[in-house]
Amino acid sequence: MKRIALSVLGAVLLCNAVGAGDFSLNLLAAYYPPNLGGYQSSGFAPINYTYIEGQEPPSALRSLGSTWGGAEAKAVLSYTHSTPFLAGPGLMANNAVTGKGSLELSPVSINGVGQCSLSPIAFLVFDAGAALGTGWTAGPFQGLGLNPASNDLSLQLTPFGGLVWRVWGAGTFQFDVAALFPGEWNHLVFVVTAKVEYKAYTGATDHQAWLYEADGGENFNGTKFYGTYIVGYQMPLLVNFIGFMAESEEWIDEVRNYSTMASGGWGSDFRFWQLSSLINLKLGEKDSLLLLFQFKRDRDYTDATTRNRSFETRVFEAPYWYFNRIALSYTHTF
Repeated sequence: MKRIALSVLGAVLLCNAVGAGDFSLNLLAAYYPPNLGGYQSSGFAPINYTYIEGQEPPSALRSLGSTWGGAEAKAVLSYTHSTPFLAGPGLMANNAVTGKGSLELSPVSINGVGQCSLSPIAFLVFDAGAALGTGWTAGPFQGLGLNPASNDLSLQLTPFGGLVWRVWGAGTFQFDVAALFPGEWNHLVFVVTAKVEYKAYTGATDHQAWLYEADGGENFNGTKFYGTYIVGYQMPLLVNFIGFMAESEEWIDEVRNYSTMASGGWGSDFRFWQLSSLINLKLGEKDSLLLLFQFKRDRDYTDATTRNRSFETRVFEAPYWYFNRIALSYTHTF
């Protein structure tokens, strides 16, 4: 979900800064405070540094919690080129086609990403893109693997065992009150994005769960819908943007019916939500720093099944919320 958050906010803040061609470097770092995954909770899982040790197969149990939490790091080098397209007066003055190519590198993965965006009018942007990558294992950090639907089998790491690819299409509605009431203090911004993405791992078959970039291993080859909703205020200060963002994520193809909540399954039809506060600092003409504080809505399983190693053997009980992460995203434009 982080890709959506950073790309949408970037479009809001930097739409007037992209020239004929720009290179940029983005450095992302995040800290994930630990919790017990909804175990013995009542709707909210507080930050908890207690560690409940798991059990090896057979009848494996997963560990809950951590004594330190989790971390994420990624570097993204991008080139963006924008060309005027069907430009005209008024709302069509900034019409353009924008192409963007990126190389993403994390401690356990590498990805190549390409995207094309069309802005036919000031308040609409349409995107289409594709990405290709692979992963490896680095010490305790897991980049790529298969996640068997059994508590008697461990996660099967498959470093460089195939390619993870995805294609997507998205539409964004964006509106700035300053377009109606000009003024540097009148930038009240609204952004709504709908995105449909198909994602697959060449080393996995249908109905086979897999892990990528240490994400928990609950992926399937299939299609998801992502929604992103932002309201914010942009101003001519060091802190040049503050805002609120809501994001949703859910399966929309056959994966949605694999193990539904109503059938006593693990919740393949569950809709995840993330709520974030956003603060952006403009550190000069070419540098910015985004701070994100995020809560997440996830699945709470029955206490009898929540420790099962395979998520496909757990039973959904209710949703719960927890504090998900603190993230920093630094961007430099060359």
